[in-house]
Amino acid sequence: MKKLMLPLLAALSTSAFSSDIEFQALTKKQVEDITTEFAVNFSHTVVAAPETDGLWGVEVGVIGGTTGSPELKNAVNDAGGDGKDFKSVYHAGLAARVHIPFDLYAEVSVLPEREISGINVGARSLGVGWNAGASFGLPLDLAIGANASSSAIDFEQDISGVPAKIDIESTTRVLYVGVSKSFLFVTPYAKVGTARQESDVEVKGVGTIFGYTLKQKDDAEKTGGYLAAGLNLQLFFFKLGFEYQQMLDVKRASGKLSLDF
Repeated sequence: MKKLMLPLLAALSTSAFSSDIEFQALTKKQVEDITTEFAVNFSHTVVAAPETDGLWGVEVGVIGGTTGSPELKNAVNDAGGDGKDFKSVYHAGLAARVHIPFDLYAEVSVLPEREISGINVGARSLGVGWNAGASFGLPLDLAIGANASSSAIDFEQDISGVPAKIDIESTTRVLYVGVSKSFLFVTPYAKVGTARQESDVEVKGVGTIFGYTLKQKDDAEKTGGYLAAGLNLQLFFFKLGFEYQQMLDVKRASGKLSLDF
């Protein structure tokens, strides 16, 4: 499965970071908005319905997709770069999901740390949930769940002609209620809840990228709504999935190819 993931990861990530990111005199709002876009891009998803089927089940696969990043695009434009190269950022990684007795399920995803066009990225996440609909014999899956993720991205840029490294570390946490219903080999689903992201931005070198403080490190946080809607298609042991998500006012689309047994 790792051999399947690497070409996908390379294709998506090369598109995402084909040009240099550069920041200058960011406002506090820009810091909050840009870190939210990065945090949402690398937040948890395995593009899965909140379902359980039988006592045991295992699913492993690859995920990938794109996140709208208008604030990143505008900040790069403001710094004199070509913002159109950053109107979207991309994510890809390995994903796994298991369900166990008592209609419990757990999910993990990971993007191994790697350097792409001079930019280092890495992310990992974990999700858990309980399918109350299956436990109580309801005609649909009705689940409560939570997930958390952490991501890191760093890159180099010049500040007043002096090289520096920009380090952005983010965490996201989501609580949700989800519903799904299987029709033959198709399972649509939806999730709604609340989300929170917290990020640290640090300049390692001389100078700063902030326009509102002389500090070289600042943090940002945001709390808001979470909404996801998706579709899984089962073809024997293979599963295809698509998911649209809006979290903290940032839009993301993701896809999946997995083995489910």
